[in-house]
Amino acid sequence: QHHYTAKIEETISISPPSPIVQLQAQDKDQNSELKYSILSGNVEDVFTLDPDSGIIYPRVTLMGQPHSYNLLVQVNDGMFSDTANVDITVLDVNQNQPNFIVPTSQNATVYVLENDVADTLVMTVKAVDADPGENGRITYHFKVNDSNVQETDEFIINDETGELRAKIILDRETKLQYQLVLVARDHATPTWYEALRFLTIVLKDLDDNIPQFHSDNDTLPYIFHVMENTNPHTQIGRVTAIDKDDGDNAKVYYYIISGNEERNFMLDKIEGILYTNTTLDRELKSSYDLYIKATNNPDYYSSKDNTQDHFVNKSSSIVHVKVIVKDENDNPPVFKRIEYFAGVNVIANIGQFVSQLSASDPDEGDNGSISYEIIASYLYRGGSNMSSGSVVPSPFTISSTGRLTSASLVAEYNQDRFKLEVVARENSQPFRSAKAIVNVWIYEKQQLIRIILSRPPEEVNREREEIVLELSNATQSLVIVDDIKYHVDASGHIQQDWCDMYLHVVDPKTQTIATIPDVLKVIDAKYDFLKDYYTGFAIENVIPAYVGVREDTFEPALAALIALLIVLFVGCVSVIVVCCCFRHWVITEPLDMKSSDMLIKKAIIDDLNTTENPLWIEQKLKLYEEQELTMQVFCEPESHQLSTQPTLERRDSADMSMIDNTYATIQHPDRHNNVLNLGACDYATLGGSVLPLDNVSSHSQQMYEAALGFQGSTFQVPDNNGLFRTRSELRVNKDGQPEFVSELI
Repeated sequence: QHHYTAKIEETISISPPSPIVQLQAQDKDQNSELKYSILSGNVEDVFTLDPDSGIIYPRVTLMGQPHSYNLLVQVNDGMFSDTANVDITVLDVNQNQPNFIVPTSQNATVYVLENDVADTLVMTVKAVDADPGENGRITYHFKVNDSNVQETDEFIINDETGELRAKIILDRETKLQYQLVLVARDHATPTWYEALRFLTIVLKDLDDNIPQFHSDNDTLPYIFHVMENTNPHTQIGRVTAIDKDDGDNAKVYYYIISGNEERNFMLDKIEGILYTNTTLDRELKSSYDLYIKATNNPDYYSSKDNTQDHFVNKSSSIVHVKVIVKDENDNPPVFKRIEYFAGVNVIANIGQFVSQLSASDPDEGDNGSISYEIIASYLYRGGSNMSSGSVVPSPFTISSTGRLTSASLVAEYNQDRFKLEVVARENSQPFRSAKAIVNVWIYEKQQLIRIILSRPPEEVNREREEIVLELSNATQSLVIVDDIKYHVDASGHIQQDWCDMYLHVVDPKTQTIATIPDVLKVIDAKYDFLKDYYTGFAIENVIPAYVGVREDTFEPALAALIALLIVLFVGCVSVIVVCCCFRHWVITEPLDMKSSDMLIKKAIIDDLNTTENPLWIEQKLKLYEEQELTMQVFCEPESHQLSTQPTLERRDSADMSMIDNTYATIQHPDRHNNVLNLGACDYATLGGSVLPLDNVSSHSQQMYEAALGFQGSTFQVPDNNGLFRTRSELRVNKDGQPEFVSELI
């Protein structure tokens, strides 16, 4: 074999020496002695060759020696020789681990300024290895999950140079620090070593962030409420901004840059607390829009900033603060006009619109809600300036919206006027109120004037006040518009681009509705003055509203009322006639009624006619029952020859049957202690002329007495003398009827 190779470590033992390679040679001669020797390549005699065995040994340490040797060796038997090549490679032994120079500490911390660009050099890692060659060649890595890698999510390291760079923007506000494990590895074979360093990268703050307001709503993150009329320097609210920087770079200062031109607010620039600077009035301004900027500059001036809307809405360091002023009930209601004028047709139905009143309260919500009420309805008769008093209940009513309507029929107030006192009152405390006067005239439609305008009602309503003002100035009277309708032409078609204005004119002196001829005469006289207004207002004509208009309408209710009145009238007449007939009827008494019963009934009826209380009738009857009835009334005489008794005389009871006179039992009370000496059985006779009965039957005589109404009565004799007087003679005709009745006792 003429070529040998061997690899040995530089740390091969030299004491005792370790064999490296053994040369093998053969000689065909017998008993020949072969001797080995190194001819060349043994630099500095590093190796030695045993001449007998042919084994090559290291003679000195190979540390620091060349790593490759090419030896030329020879074998000799004394006569002949042969050569061979031996290549010896000295392998380095990895005796040293890499050693970090940068960073020096096992747990190193490096501070790096945050930046706003990527691929920023953080540091350069440096390590050394005392081993020569590959054993001492070092590469740099990151240790991640027990594997050597060249980059992480945030950093990358150059394996040869050791430059550590950031792959991303290092933002301290995003992440304050990073933890890395550095690796320095040699390339020895078969055994290699590596060194580790724990590196903490701390980002130093750079004032690269502005303070920011955080909110879900970027346009209105702050809404503050404050009660109106509060004292100045009242705290409203607080705004807060966050600066992600550290230390002095994180200090925030607050400034109002817009919306506070009137200096109504002030802001604590350090704490961000907002205060009122004046007393706020919601009725003047109900809300304020402030823009507040947060900055790190303690000497910031708002004039330096661009406060345009685009910038304000986009910058996170500027916040929109809305201050809402809450309402307090500090304002009374106010009518739009103090006095209103209106009219109502005399035949208007209930609920007819009269006028629209309008009052306002600048307060908000319940504090500004208003209710209307009619507190008085003074009536002024036609042509009178003196009130007849307030009509209760009022013929008018008003709704919660100020709509004034009729509450009853007003026909009885024709040509009269009302002066209504209407109040608008708050619905919340302190219940302040305002008062307005509404003048209402009751008119007939024939008193209205119609103004024809070649304009639609919508436009006329907008200029209604101006038209009324000019007509009032021209007529020097009060012009009141009652209605505005679409114009109807002569053929009955509605013209929606024309309208008719119905109005009546009131004389300001008499407060009565002026007549149409007088009004038209005044308007015609002021034609030159009004013609320009006619053109401007598009007035085509001014005429009476209802000339020659006669309506023949059938009112069922009126017809029913008339029929009812007729029935009532006929009924009343019938009742009167019946009553008169009953008054003249004569009830004939039965002939067989006893005279005593007739006398008693006569007395009872007379007593009742004196309007005596009927409760005492029973007592009266008992009194009459005690009297002794001793005469017969209207009995037939037994003798046709009657003697004349011109005066009152005493008779025996036995003679009573022979005389046709009326008698009564006399029970004379003891009056003034004077008693008539008539005796217990004495009688008093009603004197008078005795009728001759020669030619008259007894029945005729009874009828005659009945005709005189003389039926007899029980009576008491008066106290004074001369009580009885002679009854005058009664004359009868041939038919037995009285010709003349002079007197009747």
